[in-house]
Amino acid sequence: MGGSQRGLDRAERGSRRFAPVPVSAGRAIARFSVLFIACNAALVTLTSTAAAGAYLHEPMAKCVAFLTGLLLDPFGRTSVRGVDLDFNGFGVQIVEACDGILPATIYLSAVLAFPSRWADKGWGALIGLPAIFLINLVRVVTLVMIGAAWPDIFEQVHIYVWQALVIALAMVVWVFWAERFVRTRLQARS
Repeated sequence: MGGSQRGLDRAERGSRRFAPVPVSAGRAIARFSVLFIACNAALVTLTSTAAAGAYLHEPMAKCVAFLTGLLLDPFGRTSVRGVDLDFNGFGVQIVEACDGILPATIYLSAVLAFPSRWADKGWGALIGLPAIFLINLVRVVTLVMIGAAWPDIFEQVHIYVWQALVIALAMVVWVFWAERFVRTRLQARS
């Protein structure tokens, strides 16, 4: 009896592993997907306006250039003028695509779409947005250092390495928030 019971337990566990997704889980995934797309479309539309350019993107780009200059100053000759940054003869311009707003809107869309309380969503924004802007600052600093040392590989690292890495790290921040704040609270309730 003991041996056959163990075999049955394994068989039950195996069948549960490949069981179809419950309808409620499928609906939750569909709901999240629709809300994520809607939130992302709304935020991208809002951040694409001329007002957002003047009051959000340009100040953020100047801030990123200024902070990058401060961080690079101990390592060489640094000059910052608005969004233009020069480090050891390598010049870049912090443009709208490099100010960190886009990954922040994607992250915020995921937080807003996730089924959680508004207080949890507030924590998600409070924790995640500064983390994403810090990640973006590290990205810009390392790219400028790479550009100054190895200008031939700057574009490849800029486009292929850091763009994917920023998305992956934003996802890590989102998973951290969902696990630490939402799931932990839900487990404590049950």
